[in-house]
Amino acid sequence: MPTVIEAILDDVVETKTASNGPPFAATFDYATEIVKRDAAAAKWKTMDEAARSPHKDKLENFFVHEGVADLKSHEGLQAKSLHLLRSEISQQVSTSNPLKLLVVEELHFSSALVELLENVENTEHIRDLYRLRKRTSGKDKKSGIGSEEATRLKNCMRQGRELYTSGLAGSLMVKPLNFFYALTAYSYVVVILNNPIRYSLENLPGSHGINYLPNDIKTQFGGDMPQGTFSDLFAAFPTTQVFGRQVDFFQDNEASILAFFNNRYTASCGTLLSMIPEIREYYTLVTGRPSRTYPLEISTTKDPRNVKWELQVGDGEARPAADDVAQSFPGADVSERHGKFVVTFPIADAHKCRATIYTDIRGRFWYIENPFFPVVMPETCLHFLLTNIFSNIMRYSPDHWGDVLLNEVRSDISLITRKYLSAFENKFPVLLLRSISKFFPYVSAEG
Repeated sequence: MPTVIEAILDDVVETKTASNGPPFAATFDYATEIVKRDAAAAKWKTMDEAARSPHKDKLENFFVHEGVADLKSHEGLQAKSLHLLRSEISQQVSTSNPLKLLVVEELHFSSALVELLENVENTEHIRDLYRLRKRTSGKDKKSGIGSEEATRLKNCMRQGRELYTSGLAGSLMVKPLNFFYALTAYSYVVVILNNPIRYSLENLPGSHGINYLPNDIKTQFGGDMPQGTFSDLFAAFPTTQVFGRQVDFFQDNEASILAFFNNRYTASCGTLLSMIPEIREYYTLVTGRPSRTYPLEISTTKDPRNVKWELQVGDGEARPAADDVAQSFPGADVSERHGKFVVTFPIADAHKCRATIYTDIRGRFWYIENPFFPVVMPETCLHFLLTNIFSNIMRYSPDHWGDVLLNEVRSDISLITRKYLSAFENKFPVLLLRSISKFFPYVSAEG
């Protein structure tokens, strides 16, 4: 029985403080330095030749004399990136949600969602989406991205869609590779439309941004890993959007993003599978361990002073660890009721939450017990890691992969692998539409 196959079910997380020149850093307050620079530049314009002479008639030298930080240095670029990140988060948590809920009828929902993905593939529409989704950052806030860049994104979308549909039609033997590269192609689009410091495909790092450990079936990310698609994708979620028929708020992910670039995480495949709501029963059945996913009900409640969000975590029988809930909702009131944790906080404080909350294809919320805290793993990033792992097994251990698919090793491993790939097939277009379109779709029998 190959050890490499058994390792699929391992549940291990290792964290090490490490860094590889993070793009975001509070080396100085960028906004303050901009004001100082502009004031110095205005003063320079009023100075005569004699006054400029000690500075060799160079504005840059005068900036140094006036104590203006070097905004073009590495530290300056880090400070600018953090300023852009914070500005984007501030706009998202304080302004109305521009996305629209979209009910997709349950009958033939898969083809309907793929049609919606195809509908996004329009150059001018992509330019509109850039302005819609990226609130504050961009080379030119009025024009956003140009037609040439939008056309590049359209080509990424088309490639991603065709890889995905090929995976749907193909055999299990090759699905993981199709799905991983479909998600990779779309990830470039997610990054440009949402990451506050990325404006052009040409400037993106060339690597995947993660490291696969074949002997243990583990993945490494963050910290001192080479920055690439995954790290850019992670920073493309400056907020967590909790959005439903009666729920709408944004969670500030600044602390999560900064922690991501300053800590290296090594995680096993089983850990990642434990975070997938759609396979929670199978995960418990196969591993004998509880899933990290718990039903989450969100509603509003009133007290004499203000309106609050009330979150009920758990199903009455299973619930996450109390410490995990406490760290996910700092400053909130946490109590117990009917075997569930009940969390309440003012609506105005929703952005302070640090919870891992996913929304399934039907619009139901799930609380994820977080093995990576303070990093909050976006759901799209979780699937990026898992599809990468399975595609690597498929490519570099085809004999083991064949044994899994043909049920010639442990049947529980075959079951959980098949169930994950099936869940990903259904979730893929919903995840992407929520990240690159103007819609937030969910599937409902109501129509």
